[in-house]
Amino acid sequence: MAAYSDSSASEKPHITVVRPKFLQTVEKSNNIDASSSNNDDSETPIFSKRKIMLRIPDQYKGDFMHLTVSKNWLVCLLAAPAPATQITLLRFFLLRALPPGAIALEKYLAGYKIANLFLDYTGHHMLISLTPKSPGLLADFLYIHATGPKVRRIEKFKDHEITSVAFNREYGTESSTGPILLGTNRGLIFETELTLEAEKPSYKKQVYDLGLGRPKYPINGLEFLRVPNTNQYLIIVAAPDYIFTFQETLRSDEKSLQSIFTGYVNGTQSHGFETAKTDLNYSVLKLYAQPGEKFASLWGWLCGSGIRHGRIAQSSITTEKFLLGDDLVPLDKDIEQRKHLSSEERRLSVPVSFVLTEYHVLLMYPDHIKGICLLNQQVVYEEYFHEQMGKLLNIVRDPFTGSVYVYTEKMLFSYKICDEHRHVWQIYLGKGLYDLAEAHAGDDKNKNLVLESKAQAAIQNGNYMAAAEILADTNNAFEEVCLKFIDLQDKHPIITYLRKRLDKLPTENNEEQLMVLVTWLVDLYLTEINYPGRSKVEKEEWQIAYDEFMRQFSVVKFVRANRATIHKLIAQHADNHNLAQFAIANEDYEEVVLQHLAAEKYLDALNILRKQKDPELYYKYCPIIMEFIPHETIEVLKSQGRKFQVTKLIPTLITIDTPLHIAEVTKYLEYCIYNLCETNTSVHNYLVRLYAQHQPPKVIEYLETEGHDASLVHYDINYALCVCLQFKVHEACVFLYCLLELWYDALDVALRFDMALAKATASKPKDEETKSELWLRIVCHEIEGTNDVKKALDLLNECNLLRIEDLLPFFSDFEKIDDFKEPICKALKVYNQKIQELQHDMAECTKQSERVQNDLENIRERCLIIESQEMCNSCDTYLLVKPFFVFGCGHKFHADCLEKSVVPHLISEESRKLTMLKQQLESMLTQSAAMAENSKELQKKREKLKHEIEEIVAADCPYCGLMIDTIDQPFVEDWDQVNVDWE
Repeated sequence: MAAYSDSSASEKPHITVVRPKFLQTVEKSNNIDASSSNNDDSETPIFSKRKIMLRIPDQYKGDFMHLTVSKNWLVCLLAAPAPATQITLLRFFLLRALPPGAIALEKYLAGYKIANLFLDYTGHHMLISLTPKSPGLLADFLYIHATGPKVRRIEKFKDHEITSVAFNREYGTESSTGPILLGTNRGLIFETELTLEAEKPSYKKQVYDLGLGRPKYPINGLEFLRVPNTNQYLIIVAAPDYIFTFQETLRSDEKSLQSIFTGYVNGTQSHGFETAKTDLNYSVLKLYAQPGEKFASLWGWLCGSGIRHGRIAQSSITTEKFLLGDDLVPLDKDIEQRKHLSSEERRLSVPVSFVLTEYHVLLMYPDHIKGICLLNQQVVYEEYFHEQMGKLLNIVRDPFTGSVYVYTEKMLFSYKICDEHRHVWQIYLGKGLYDLAEAHAGDDKNKNLVLESKAQAAIQNGNYMAAAEILADTNNAFEEVCLKFIDLQDKHPIITYLRKRLDKLPTENNEEQLMVLVTWLVDLYLTEINYPGRSKVEKEEWQIAYDEFMRQFSVVKFVRANRATIHKLIAQHADNHNLAQFAIANEDYEEVVLQHLAAEKYLDALNILRKQKDPELYYKYCPIIMEFIPHETIEVLKSQGRKFQVTKLIPTLITIDTPLHIAEVTKYLEYCIYNLCETNTSVHNYLVRLYAQHQPPKVIEYLETEGHDASLVHYDINYALCVCLQFKVHEACVFLYCLLELWYDALDVALRFDMALAKATASKPKDEETKSELWLRIVCHEIEGTNDVKKALDLLNECNLLRIEDLLPFFSDFEKIDDFKEPICKALKVYNQKIQELQHDMAECTKQSERVQNDLENIRERCLIIESQEMCNSCDTYLLVKPFFVFGCGHKFHADCLEKSVVPHLISEESRKLTMLKQQLESMLTQSAAMAENSKELQKKREKLKHEIEEIVAADCPYCGLMIDTIDQPFVEDWDQVNVDWE
């Protein structure tokens, strides 16, 4: 188990926390009060060291040789103090108090020294690189799994000194490493896979050669990454003077890494590489990933010129480079200057190793640790180590937890990283990267400082619009910001600022601020819209912006509550268009209509009427507008459809009777009647009058459309007749007289101007007597004064009701009989034919009466024989046991059975009569029983009642007559009652 403790007091004087110089610069450039800044000397350091006490069993205690950490698994190599040669591998789990796993290695190290220790991401696979101490031996390496003490020597890699390993995050498990890459000191890259079960690697493949035959060209760094959500892979290789990248897309089922290098081996693909001026014979490659993330976001490379670093592309990129950016953190002294130093001085001035954090790099020198900010290369932390602590060996980082560990020969320390991004916003601000500074500012105070600086830079560049948008997000005083833009000729910045402040203003309890902002904005917009010399395009742009502003919810709500104030403000600008728009938005249409009428803008007034929904305004102002623009007024009225009561609208339309007005009014009435199906009598009467007075031919067309049924027409017939008589529309008068069935008046009018119409009128009555009289009037009209026999005789052919004898009285006694000879002969023939038909009908009637008489005599003589075994057709019991009825069809019923069958089919009157007769008969039977002797008169009455009852009950056979007559009647009439009975 690991026990943590703070560094001892004796170590504290050697810790130097450096306050970055950039803070003073940023504070000065942005007028930030240094005394109020959080970056004072008393703040918590970004990096703080604390000592870790590992509970190492006494038998294994010794000096640290190598140490690495992954996923909270700490693996270290300890060398026992001289003269002992014991070397032990210990494996700790830092989160639990468990005894460490220990493996003694001295028997595997005869003639070898340990070059490096590698631990995979799961913390279970350990590789130990071995180099020979003396000639004659070949380099080797050991594989150890965490679950057992067994140590395997990997014979396949004899003579290959492993200098770096790229473990597989994608396919590596606790039992298998998955395909991994091994880098050697000669620049060779191998692929292999190590498992818990197998004694030897399953395979060994050389996939690339960077050394190109050189005896020593070590691969100092090797990393293997898969681009998230893709099958694209990236391999980063670091040599002392170069850093190489290999990238390729593999199949989803392909696990081998050899395909990544195929294109580079055969020359079809060129890998990206970076070079560095260096005097070092080594380099260090480190990646940074957020704790728990598989894909790294930053890369860093320690080479002779310093720490080169940048970002790693986080997606499947089509460009050639995955390593983005190439910033340099230079070493303490230039390469040229280091050449003149002694070897000891040169060794102390160059970092041995480093680790990356999100914004810093921790450099490990032979005697101290230095923290440098990657953004501005300022030293933020520096600490020297006592000789008593032992020689600094390495600095490592757990890729899963992000914890940083430093170990010497005698001690192990961890570094706590506290709020390392605290000054990042100031660094970005000092560089003028305002968006990044704002993103990292954190609290509102810092963000406000960033926005102020960003806005000030925009103002200095003349970009006032951007400055206005930025300042609207600050908490600067409203008056102070407005003064920056109020004198500008371009009002866009001030309007932008005011609108954004309005959007951010809470709607509750801010009436005064809302009043100031809205009224000021309305005034600014209207001023710009009506500014003299403004082009049409500019004016339209300002109008669109103003309309959009007035549609905002907060503005609409304010305007409705302060309608009078805004109305007065718009009126002061004499902007009729926006005044009308304002009225429409607030439904104050009458005011705008009156203004347009006063300015004689009748079409504008009509358009306002069309946009509102109150029909009363139409009734009120249409007479005025109709006088000047009748056609447009009628078109608007038609466009409103059924919105109006036409009876209320008509009085407003008849004020002027010019031909144009009358034509338009007529058009509207026709639209109401034929399109809207208006049925009001006054509307139809008015149209009839207009037709009769101005378009007489259309009267009869309208009357024909209404039809010939007086009960269905929508106009007043009498009124229409008076109008037609007044304006002498004769044909319409005839039609109306006919509709009123005033045939003689209709005929008199028709005879005055159209004989064909008169004849058609005379043919209309259904009563033949009336029709005959009407035709006689026509005859009289034709004969009087002319005695034209031919005309009179032609009328006989047109009307079959007229006879020659009807025409003779209209002629004088001195007419020649020869002119009437032919019609008289025809009439006689007709009479003779009718006489013969009557005689034939009389003979047929006589024969029929004789047949009926014979049938009656036969019926009187007919008899039916009833036998004793005859059954009632209703109850199937013997017929003779009770009074019965026998019908001519042969059906036989008991008297009570017959009554039961017949009564349900009787109509209500017969049913009531039957009940009454039975009650009377029962009463008479009671009286006769009480009397000793029955009177003859009472007996006659009783017989009469029985006869009447029999006439109802036995009027017809139920099966042969009654059932057939009621076959079309439903079996059940009251289904509701049936449902109740069934329930």
